[in-house]
Amino acid sequence: MTLSGFETHLDHLQQWRQSPLERLRHTVTEANLARHLGQEPARVLDVAGGNGMTAVRLAAQGHEVTVLDPAGAMLRAAIHAAEAHGVADRLHVAQAAAHDAPEVFTGADFDLVLCHNLLHYAESPDERRAVLLAITAPLRPGGLLSVLGPNEDFGPARAVLRDRAPALALRELDGIVDQWSTPGTVGEVVATLAELGMEEIVRYGVRCVSDLVAEEDAADPLFMADLERLELALSDRMPHLLTARYYHLVARR
Repeated sequence: MTLSGFETHLDHLQQWRQSPLERLRHTVTEANLARHLGQEPARVLDVAGGNGMTAVRLAAQGHEVTVLDPAGAMLRAAIHAAEAHGVADRLHVAQAAAHDAPEVFTGADFDLVLCHNLLHYAESPDERRAVLLAITAPLRPGGLLSVLGPNEDFGPARAVLRDRAPALALRELDGIVDQWSTPGTVGEVVATLAELGMEEIVRYGVRCVSDLVAEEDAADPLFMADLERLELALSDRMPHLLTARYYHLVARR
């Protein structure tokens, strides 16, 4: 699938945006970023930021956020969400693809660039490299890049413990089995970031155990509050971060 196929499946992705597990993903990811961000409000570029769920949360924390996305309908949803949460003055939108970032933003002005759940829609290592090269162009020297993506090493545990399918787990050992994505390992991404001159590349895990719990437990607010505390504790601990649902890389230019 090409990156243009991302918009084709917006409806498929949208249904997960407000789930307890997705809210947990945002909470843990923000906590990971807080280890690296300073105390001052940051200028943030959210690449393929869609309906602005991430952007609105960051804008509510005082950051100035620009959402870059090719889907006009999603950007309109981001604007409406920003207005509803009282942060419209700190959220901006730009309708374009990730590859267009150097042309849309001609200066290296951003303190933080987010690339969350995007790279695995690229068809090849070369395309993933092209995306990373493009989106780091607007990043200032010393700025941070945050990359979040599905972790190929999570599949076997999910297949056995949640889906009760050990045969599927064997197939998962060779990579992610996902009809919407193509394989791209976290090791490949780390190597590409290093090649592009990114430094201090730190890896975290997001949702280390949460995707293995029963759906009825995820609907219990008290259970989820305890689970959130556990996930925050696990996100930087070996070996748990290696088999999390998502890998989260934070690197400095």
